[in-house]
Amino acid sequence: MRTVSKNKRGLTLIEVLIALVILSVGVSSMMVAMSRCLAVVRTARNRNVAHALIHRVDIEFPIERVDMDEISETGEFEDAPGYTWLRDIVMVDEEERPGLFLVTTRIQWSERGRDAFEEITVFKYAPDAESVTSKI
Repeated sequence: MRTVSKNKRGLTLIEVLIALVILSVGVSSMMVAMSRCLAVVRTARNRNVAHALIHRVDIEFPIERVDMDEISETGEFEDAPGYTWLRDIVMVDEEERPGLFLVTTRIQWSERGRDAFEEITVFKYAPDAESVTSKI
């Protein structure tokens, strides 16, 4: 039977290096995962802000059904720098459906060097609009 001498206790240099490699791969994987999670949180926050700003545009710049016409409006927000808004109002089909408008409201911002946007498109029916009644 062999006896282990007191000098041969512990880990060899190769075992320590392998353990360090495994540990470094694990830590770097965790760092990549954490940065991706933070990017997802930042994107979700920007989209949430944009959604709130879309509703704010509807409140601050309401569309009156009487004077509805094909227009394109733009603007910026003083308290939300980097966000701009654009609203397009287009008549869907003047001959077949007079008074039916397509309203697209878009909030744009820059996210990590790329343009991003949130957009809502709705139909509005305005049979009493001046642009419709003046053409008939």
